[in-house]
Amino acid sequence: MALRATKQKRYTPGEYLALEEKAEFRSEFVDGYIFEMSGGTENHNTITLNIASDLRAKLRGKCKTFAIDVKVWIAAWNTFVYPDVFLICSESLYFENRKDILTNPALVIEVLSDGTRRYDKREKFLGYQTLDSLKEYILVDQNTYLVEQFVKESTGVWKYFVTIGAESEIVLRTLNETMKLSEIYDLVEFENN
Repeated sequence: MALRATKQKRYTPGEYLALEEKAEFRSEFVDGYIFEMSGGTENHNTITLNIASDLRAKLRGKCKTFAIDVKVWIAAWNTFVYPDVFLICSESLYFENRKDILTNPALVIEVLSDGTRRYDKREKFLGYQTLDSLKEYILVDQNTYLVEQFVKESTGVWKYFVTIGAESEIVLRTLNETMKLSEIYDLVEFENN
């Protein structure tokens, strides 16, 4: 999903949330600025739902799985974002008691699109790193069998892993679970095929 600035005016979090409740489209709030999110592709949606379904089945009773429509508040960056998929593996903590905005994801997964690739890999990840609860950040390419993982060690250092190829699998190191890339990309049709 690509982000587009809707207005140059700076908003407060409260103003953004009031606008978001009435809006016909989703938008993210980044330190006072609102960015409209354009629609995702079929591949983006398929991958997101494949991941969310797999994680929900594997982690039933251990973690709550959220996808697409629930926001995360990043207080240190004064930012509301919509992760593609995220997990809460402890008691849910909410922004101002709102059940549609959580503050403590343990794992976040973003499906990369051409419009957000740079943002997801850089600025968004830097913001996520300010969340004490976050232990693992995963980026999934929607155009090829490629998954990048960042895992926070006990020292606070982020370790990088990359997995390539349809027959590979990733290890969700903070959850002791695996996911096969063939399942993540089930029914996905790449453009170059």
